[in-house]
Amino acid sequence: MVRGASLWVALLFYCCAANAAQYRFALLIPNDTPFWSRVALFAQSAAEDLDVELHVLDGDADRHLMLRQFERLLKERRKFDAIIFPNFLQTAETFIPLCESSPVICVLYNSGLEGEAADRLGSPKQRFEHWIAQLLPDDIGSATAVTVALIRDVRASAPGRRVNMIAVNGFAADGPAIAREKGLRTAVGLFDDVTLNQVVYTDWSAEDAESRTMGLLERFPDTNAIWSANYRTTVGVLAALEKYQRTPGRDVWVNSYDINPTSLRQVSEGALTITAGGHYVEGAWAVILAFDHLQGRRRPVATSVFHTPLLLANHRNAGKIIAVLKRLEDYPQTIRKVDFSRYSLALNPTISAYNFSLESVIEQMALTKN
Repeated sequence: MVRGASLWVALLFYCCAANAAQYRFALLIPNDTPFWSRVALFAQSAAEDLDVELHVLDGDADRHLMLRQFERLLKERRKFDAIIFPNFLQTAETFIPLCESSPVICVLYNSGLEGEAADRLGSPKQRFEHWIAQLLPDDIGSATAVTVALIRDVRASAPGRRVNMIAVNGFAADGPAIAREKGLRTAVGLFDDVTLNQVVYTDWSAEDAESRTMGLLERFPDTNAIWSANYRTTVGVLAALEKYQRTPGRDVWVNSYDINPTSLRQVSEGALTITAGGHYVEGAWAVILAFDHLQGRRRPVATSVFHTPLLLANHRNAGKIIAVLKRLEDYPQTIRKVDFSRYSLALNPTISAYNFSLESVIEQMALTKN
């Protein structure tokens, strides 16, 4: 049951679904962009290692299609043991109660409930027993680390130099924007020689970010650090700097927020200080959480809400990350070299806490050959 899936997804789907498996899971992705294809790829690989038959459904960026897909899942004669989904266009507030009434366990990943829906549904296991876990990117922690790296690079460029920072965020009301700004302000508060002159809000686009950055540079010409909330806003920041003939990595320092080929290349070349991302691995972690629940995990876990750490790429490790992801792009079967069963608490009595880190997965892939 795959709609519009990429070659990456199709390869692993065939291999995983071809054999009889212990459990049957469904994974919903909003569309077949590179990011969501990676989500499915990592989830499929984890499913193989855990003897899970995983069905991936592509919603084609259509909220109503995803709702119909979900309803069909619940009506299938052969029942699913778990359903994994993001809160794409607020669909989770419908999906979670449906899982409870079916019943089937579910895991919410990538994007959480907001506003009234969050108040009404609560958190996993609080009001809905079959909603077992939630996986969200650690936006606050990663933004803190990114900002500290940005500040340190400015300070290292000239001893005694004061850091004059401006920040370009996304929509003020968006969850990731709110969390990342908390991380930004936490990091700034750690230093006495840093001034955060202004935070501006955009629609997350490069065009809006470019316009806002140009206005900030007019207002604060002594700016030597620009904090950016995602990779599109970074594109806009860099375009504005080019128009002002400012050189990133030499007289102004900038970050990005995604693990993609362009950002990694810019980091390795010195145009960017640091970038963070890689939360597509949450597909694998969600499969593991559902599997462990069904296995009757013996050891208690402190929480059912997990904030997955983002991978931080700087000039020291960007080259290795580029090589690993290039190998994954050219040879998707490389992901099979990673043993995701080692992250399961149910299968590993000697570990007591989840290590939901893309960095550890990258380390495994770096040690393998095609």
